[in-house]
Amino acid sequence: MDQFLLLATKGEPLWLPTPDGEVLSYQKKMLPVHHGICPDEFVMEATRETGMVRASAASLVAILTHAKRWSEMFPGIVAGVSARGAISGGVIGSHLQLMTAELQVPSPRLLNCRINFLRYTKQVAKGQWAMMDVSVDGILGPPGSRIADAAVANNTVVPAWYTSCRLLPSGCLIEDMGNGYCKITWVVHAEYNETTVPTMFRPLFRSGKALGAHRWLASLQRQCEYLAVLHSSQAPRGVNTAAAISSMGKRGILELAQRMMEVFYSAVSGPVTQPSSKIYEWPASVGTGARRTDAAVRMVTWKKAGSVVDLVLSATTTVWLPNTPPQLVFQYLCDGQRRGEWDAFANGAAVTELCSVDTGHLNGNAVSVLYSNVTDGTDRKKVLILQEECTDASCSMVVYAPVEEDSMRAVMNGGDHGSVFLLPSGFAILPDGHGRARHAPTSSSTVVGRDNTAGSLLTVACQALLPGSSPSDNHAADGAFDDVGKLLCRALKKIKAAVKANIIIPA
Repeated sequence: MDQFLLLATKGEPLWLPTPDGEVLSYQKKMLPVHHGICPDEFVMEATRETGMVRASAASLVAILTHAKRWSEMFPGIVAGVSARGAISGGVIGSHLQLMTAELQVPSPRLLNCRINFLRYTKQVAKGQWAMMDVSVDGILGPPGSRIADAAVANNTVVPAWYTSCRLLPSGCLIEDMGNGYCKITWVVHAEYNETTVPTMFRPLFRSGKALGAHRWLASLQRQCEYLAVLHSSQAPRGVNTAAAISSMGKRGILELAQRMMEVFYSAVSGPVTQPSSKIYEWPASVGTGARRTDAAVRMVTWKKAGSVVDLVLSATTTVWLPNTPPQLVFQYLCDGQRRGEWDAFANGAAVTELCSVDTGHLNGNAVSVLYSNVTDGTDRKKVLILQEECTDASCSMVVYAPVEEDSMRAVMNGGDHGSVFLLPSGFAILPDGHGRARHAPTSSSTVVGRDNTAGSLLTVACQALLPGSSPSDNHAADGAFDDVGKLLCRALKKIKAAVKANIIIPA
């Protein structure tokens, strides 16, 4: 904890300023605690970021000391968490807990990072709290030590030398400003095995934009704003009086969108754990002739929950758009007038916004219900689109799911959303780690240019229901692979043309 507080409060020469935040100078003699030799093939990352968060210190401390609520505050980063052995007391306001978490970056080409760590939270001054995480292998000792071997034998922990990452003292310093906001200083100091990271993603990790301090703080800020809107009486925007909904309806839409995002993150970067799952690599091609690009699409099938015969197909791939800023891609995907260019569900037409809830102060953070002249193709029922758009400098997302109109309107009227089936598709747009990726969009009409070398890592996901299929029905699966794979390729072609990208490089 002493070392973390040093990292959180000291300036130069311990920390050096960069265009995208602060980085540690690695003058080891300045740090009071050493954590052993960095394992072979591991590299070190240290970043720090400071910002304001819309929450009280007491509420943030309550969230950070509760494993499930902590994971819910970082849905795009924390894929799963478990906690045990909590100890409260000793020092007034202190809390110590042993935790295991899986961290994710939204791409099917990246493995989740599993870490085992101690979380120590305590009040360090009036109105100020510190939350510090540190991997337990630094405490258990090196491989081969009696304590470490006993922990592994008893399946208590899986040390970082068996996985791909370990945390040195990291966390956040929370200062209550007394006006409903907190000043947060976030520090990430970690070592990770770079050989587990595909070459295309290494600049992203080296820049600290994958799992660094800026991404954690940006996610916390955005989620706190989201929760403030969820619990407020703010009325959604509607294009006509027929779209007016109650505060309960607004809450239902936001909670449904949260569930949609959880399903999307799991489809894109979650491990495949269902016994009925099958994984395939489908060869995709974007463009023709000399401009043709071959890419591999991960196809995963599994049984739909509660169904004996229906299969769900999830198709995901990641491509690199060099010199194409993430915000340029995001603005195009959010343009409802051009949606028909890439979304086969829109059937070549524009979509109309039925209602929308702004979920953050930056333009582009919203949950919307969209309308198009599309039916479900079976009972000819009208279908609406639930969509969430969220953006900050660390990541931008556009995620959507078709919902039967009757079910969606029931939610809008304050009805229960627990039975609504969601099969989301969408996009995750990450900076590629080259150049500066920070941005602060002020309006939807802002034109983003190519005044730097920042590019985009674009992950595309498409999910579809294969009714009446079974895991052994290879013919039906092959036909669906071709159909869905072609939809992905079509979307990538349209995006490439719209943002005037020179080239697409598969991950």
